[in-house]
Amino acid sequence: MVAASADDEYRDLEHALRDIFPDAAVEVSPSQSRGHAPAAHVVVHLASGDVALGIELHRGASRAQLIDAVELARVASSQDDSSIPVIASLYLSPASQQLLRYANTAFIDYAGNAWLQAPGIHIDRRGFANPAKEKRGHRDLFSDKASLVLRTLLVARAPMGVREIASAVSSKDERIRLTPGYVSKVIGELEGRGYVSRRDEGIVLRHAAELLRDWTSAYRGRRRPATHSYFILAPSADELSPRIGEAFDAAGTDHAFTGHAGASLVDRFSAFDVADVYVRDLDDVAPALASLGARRVERGGNVNLTVPYYRESAFYDRQLSKGGWKVVSDLQLYLDLYDYPVRGREQSEHLYERRLRALVEREDRS
Repeated sequence: MVAASADDEYRDLEHALRDIFPDAAVEVSPSQSRGHAPAAHVVVHLASGDVALGIELHRGASRAQLIDAVELARVASSQDDSSIPVIASLYLSPASQQLLRYANTAFIDYAGNAWLQAPGIHIDRRGFANPAKEKRGHRDLFSDKASLVLRTLLVARAPMGVREIASAVSSKDERIRLTPGYVSKVIGELEGRGYVSRRDEGIVLRHAAELLRDWTSAYRGRRRPATHSYFILAPSADELSPRIGEAFDAAGTDHAFTGHAGASLVDRFSAFDVADVYVRDLDDVAPALASLGARRVERGGNVNLTVPYYRESAFYDRQLSKGGWKVVSDLQLYLDLYDYPVRGREQSEHLYERRLRALVEREDRS
């Protein structure tokens, strides 16, 4: 079965190469070398001369695995400078293609996308769609529950064991219980995608910047929860935030500011007209809203109350602003702001530079 699958893969590779070089003879030879070497050696017989390619097969779906494949291709190229290193994959998304272009790494996929620059060769094919939807079956690393493992590893200052991760999550929020068995399964999936490694008998996050990009993309596709909009008489949404926080605290309403309102409380960057607040239960906010004189509106509101998609982890690692108001974590702010309709991308990038970059891009996470 394995051999047949490998044969199919090399056959697909050859078909893709013949599609890219329709007027040339193409020879594909699986590598027989031990140690690290290209998975296949290819010779393309062009009218202008032969071109040798060293093919690195990429089977992963994460940015971390793609970066690792680039490094492997470079290592192989350093051992054989007579061939051009090329990443080959069943399908490479537009974002993955762009990453490879930035890395100046040639690629082809079996859908028809390709980029190859060499003396006498200039190939840039893009826009070919994925011929087959991604197979499901992998654990969702960006689900509410699994993201708690990611959030814990992101802020960890040293390698953590599986039981230590489970204990750390529960100690921060008594509502949440992760078993070591569940954490172990999530870690296994992360390891398979190249996002963690084992060091000093513990787990450390790696390629955190790429993980955050994958997370942002996955979060974008989640079903947006229903939002209740209200209007509260106030000079500005900025001045309204402390009033909301005080009223919700007095009523015992569990909440956390997010969006521009949350960001302004921890690192103000842009003006805003609407205060976004996460609550655990929309039915529990009535007393606090009554004390504020809030009026439910369909449009034109200055307060949005939402039960978050991440019902548990959105409240995890909540922080207190200088005024003592509850705000979601910097990570959650980044996720919520990245695709926010009005100046959200600007605010998220400002937040990243000021509060997340040092954490995400630590030297030990490459």
